[in-house]
Amino acid sequence: MKKIEYALLEITRTRKAAATKQAAAGAIDKGARGEVTSGGHLNAVAKVIANVFIDAGIPADWIFCSRNSLELPGYFRAEKKWDIIIAHDSKLIAAIELKSIWGSYSKNLNNRAEEAIGSAIDIARAIRSGLLGSSSPWLGYVFILKDNEIIRKTTRFKEPHFLVDGIFKETNYLERFEIMCSRLVAERLYNNAWYVCLKESGEFFEPNPEMTWNKFEAAIKGKVLEVLA
Repeated sequence: MKKIEYALLEITRTRKAAATKQAAAGAIDKGARGEVTSGGHLNAVAKVIANVFIDAGIPADWIFCSRNSLELPGYFRAEKKWDIIIAHDSKLIAAIELKSIWGSYSKNLNNRAEEAIGSAIDIARAIRSGLLGSSSPWLGYVFILKDNEIIRKTTRFKEPHFLVDGIFKETNYLERFEIMCSRLVAERLYNNAWYVCLKESGEFFEPNPEMTWNKFEAAIKGKVLEVLA
């Protein structure tokens, strides 16, 4: 089993442990929120990604993926915390955002889209302003979606004034999240994205062949080769 498969399995274990801990303490968190509010449920994935950079030749002390030292300056805001940062000699080499959704899909889809777009535009403007010491850092986006029957149900839209983009017609949440991630890359807001659907058992699948772990890993290695050349 690949390291990334173990990392995905660790996500489900961490979520379950957090929910059990809160239940034992008498804390009640609506929906699946109790499984993630303890924080750190994506740490295992972050470590695997960090090790891809290390194995490709990036020194470990260039990599930041703990809870500290993850802030980068923005343009529309003073700073924003990313999940993984690779920086050296006052230059940003790469920054990666890790996001997940385990419920409340309609509300969280819009929230995640706003976060992803906002972060990308903000850092792009900060780069152009010379705040990050580099003109071409690599930006990655990782999105993990809980896999269940709900994400496969076709959703309807309210269109009181204008029609939504036709690409979203007759789509379910699984497809809408895929569209979001693919367009983030197509519009060059991020260099690459990894989109994965994860079951409680730890089983997973990747809906889009262009946004798989293998391609995400290969893109990281390509960036490292460019940096070390």
